[in-house]
Amino acid sequence: MKTKTLLFGAGPGAGYFIDNTHHERDFVGMLDNDLNKVGTVIFDLPVYSPKSLNDLEYDEIVITTQWAMAVKAQLTEEFNVPDDKIILPAKNQLKTELPFYCEQSLLLGRKIIKGLSQLAVEENVPLVVDFGTLLGLVRDKDIIRWDDDIDFAAPQDHAQRIETLVFGFVANNPDIDWRMEKVTDGNNLMTSILLKFTSESEDLLVFTTSISFRKEQGGRSIHLPSMGMWYAPQHHFSDFSVIEWQGNIIQVPADYLAYLTFQYGDWATPKKDIKLTDYAHLQEISFSDIKAEKRRLQTINKA
Repeated sequence: MKTKTLLFGAGPGAGYFIDNTHHERDFVGMLDNDLNKVGTVIFDLPVYSPKSLNDLEYDEIVITTQWAMAVKAQLTEEFNVPDDKIILPAKNQLKTELPFYCEQSLLLGRKIIKGLSQLAVEENVPLVVDFGTLLGLVRDKDIIRWDDDIDFAAPQDHAQRIETLVFGFVANNPDIDWRMEKVTDGNNLMTSILLKFTSESEDLLVFTTSISFRKEQGGRSIHLPSMGMWYAPQHHFSDFSVIEWQGNIIQVPADYLAYLTFQYGDWATPKKDIKLTDYAHLQEISFSDIKAEKRRLQTINKA
């Protein structure tokens, strides 16, 4: 008998999770705190308010939103859902086909890392590789095949310079159909730039290059797209180091080996099915803060 599953989070990750696990689960509905989604049907499933939990029959709740830790706290503290009924899935279950198993996507990913890094060095812009991209270059000497994006980071006060740099990279690579998305918060502060592209070829799978902005707060470097759920000691991003990779100079966080340990713990051991709970340090973000945060997305086609 299949597991009766509720999904919490009626976003793209839920759709990918359904596609990736439908053979073992019976999806009975979705939960979401967004009142605009409650009462609608998304991915052929009805969307309920969490307040409807007592009226629903389920075996498990799989959290498919980025704010998984806050949602888990909401489920346990507000609705008394037992821990053993709450599932935090592996990140790759919330994604489409992994792009870097595709050789052309892997080549393009390398080109993006090298191109943006070269421009950053030339323009003296503190743009560094981060998260899984940093981990792959340091540990595996390449992009991790089961990763799904390219990650960079930069101080928020360099956002305009970073935007100009991205335009420069696109101008140097006109053979790709690029688009850029800028994400700002409720104070109109740019929190990230997403560089994307379209492809109709099965030989080139799409992926996103994320440039996440950070700010210093109380001795910590705060990752703005996650409202500080991801953070690190300030010194890792107040300066940077460099490594050589495939004949190119790549900027990385200062004391990057210690940063990888802070982020992942035992980073030297590959782990394909990483979950949020596998990160060594995460800061809890309150659900009220998430609700109050107003994000705005601006798409610039043909970046």
